[in-house]
Amino acid sequence: MLQAIRDKVTGWIAYGIIFLISIPFALWGVNSYFGGGEAPPAAVVNGEEISLQELDRAYANYRQRLIQLFGGSMPETLGDEQALRQRVLDQLVEEFALRQYAFEQRYRISDADLNNMIRSMDAFQRDGGFDSEIYQAQLRSLGYSTLGFEQELRRSRAIEQLQAGIRGTAFTVPAIAQEFAELAGQERRIRSLRFSPPADAVEVTAEEIEQRYLALPQLYQTPEQVRIEYIEVSLESVKAGIGIDPADLRRRYEDNLSAYSSPEIRRASHILLQADDENSDEVRQRIADVRARIEGGEAFADLARELSDDPVSAAEGGALGEIERGIMVAAFEAALFALEVGQLSEPVRTSFGWHLILLHEVTGGEVQAFESVRAELEDELRTEQAESQIFDLVEGLSNLAYEQPDSLLPAAEQLGLELRQSDWFDRGSGQGIAAEAPVRNAAFAGDVYSQGLNSEAIELGNDRIVFLRLAERRDAATKPLETVEAQIRAELLRSGRREASLKAGIEALEMLNSGTSLEQLARQWSAVIDDHGFVARGASEPESMLVDRAFRMPRPDAAASFDGVVVPDGDYVVVELAEVRVSAEASASDDLTDNLANTVSAADYQSLLRLLTRQAEVVRTPPDELDY
Repeated sequence: MLQAIRDKVTGWIAYGIIFLISIPFALWGVNSYFGGGEAPPAAVVNGEEISLQELDRAYANYRQRLIQLFGGSMPETLGDEQALRQRVLDQLVEEFALRQYAFEQRYRISDADLNNMIRSMDAFQRDGGFDSEIYQAQLRSLGYSTLGFEQELRRSRAIEQLQAGIRGTAFTVPAIAQEFAELAGQERRIRSLRFSPPADAVEVTAEEIEQRYLALPQLYQTPEQVRIEYIEVSLESVKAGIGIDPADLRRRYEDNLSAYSSPEIRRASHILLQADDENSDEVRQRIADVRARIEGGEAFADLARELSDDPVSAAEGGALGEIERGIMVAAFEAALFALEVGQLSEPVRTSFGWHLILLHEVTGGEVQAFESVRAELEDELRTEQAESQIFDLVEGLSNLAYEQPDSLLPAAEQLGLELRQSDWFDRGSGQGIAAEAPVRNAAFAGDVYSQGLNSEAIELGNDRIVFLRLAERRDAATKPLETVEAQIRAELLRSGRREASLKAGIEALEMLNSGTSLEQLARQWSAVIDDHGFVARGASEPESMLVDRAFRMPRPDAAASFDGVVVPDGDYVVVELAEVRVSAEASASDDLTDNLANTVSAADYQSLLRLLTRQAEVVRTPPDELDY
């Protein structure tokens, strides 16, 4: 991300701080320090307000998760926006109730621990240490006072302690773990028979299409859409306008020459004769004699094996392998890196004794030419300058957008930036700038949506920042019948097919439970029985709906039992369960026991949430009184 923005207090660091103090729920967003205004609260939990702004933020996050989960669009079956908002509000009520409970139970973090936690946060570091100026500036940029931030951090850590306590006290007993293992390892012998309605089993009339269209117009609407005006600032656009002095490039190259050099590596051998202060002169004469023998033609490796006091290298003929600078003691290294390949050193004194060094090979040490790294250097300098400039630019934009909240044009003109306009887009999808989920979320949330005000800075990927405001709104509208007629026909055909399948399936189950065999039913349906043999729980074959249905059926007695299910393509599949057995490998392993304890822990936690929510005094503002 933008380093200058990190240093000067916006960008992803801001989001990182929010993450550090957030409670790990399915929804984030408990933050009583981000505004509030005079608008009525969305709800009050035991006297503590959940602001509309908090609800908007949590809802935008929840909605985006659903869109990602379902491949870019919101399924109609999830309900309308109001229903989703109420679901999010329920989650926030749970969060507040849990936070209050943790406080009442005296879960706390000490002042010393809080201080250490804050001082260790990467967001507040500069040059390897905590920076008070960055700390204060970061908090101001997020709308926090120092006290407010520390209180929120205390709350978050208190709830983490509560959660840790629940996890730490959850357990299971061996008998239950073994029973669970046997259930998990259960196998069931099943067969299936599929019924497909004839192609002419369902007819759809024009009258039926019109009736469905008139009865359910909300299913055939174009979604509400908006267009936005926006200003986009990117690191690349700022970099493009920056010129670099060639002298600065050369200076950067020379100051960082080591970064453009490969390390020099030398392969060498040595002979060591250990010495101390008392016998140094004597050993010096002995090593000189060894050198003379080498000069006289004796093999260095042979003498190393015979005479060297370094037991590790002596066994290898004195070989030390590859050596870089900084590995050996100073005197040894100085002598080694002064040698030419094949050269034998003079005797070298170190704290270990006297050495002879033979250099075999030199590799590395190459330095990249200035011209070969010029483009890289230029990009580095441009990026550094752009990061500094973009902060000032974004800060100026933020101030101007705040001072004139109902228009971005003055900010664009004063700073010489382009004011652009998007195409129409809805909450779930868009083109161009609207392809970015944070842009769509901002356009449909808070004062941007309800009052047409300028947004705050919105950070996107690839070092881009956007400010936006609504230009136009287009309400949801029912599509003309002729444009959705084919869609409705297909829906009615699917529905009719399912009804026909279900009717046939119910009749088939009555016959099977009255004594008809699966083979007899297969002949009546002109279908083939699929024998799946023994199937494990969670098996991928046959299709998961059949496996799930088979494991929900009661254990058969003397005769097989039957059930059935309508599968996604509209066919009805009869399932015959003949036998249940437990896998011989089904045993309560340590991993399974741990997983079961974790499951118990999660259930305990959810039970506590439900209990606290039921006991809480909750007052909700009616939706029609809230200004979305």
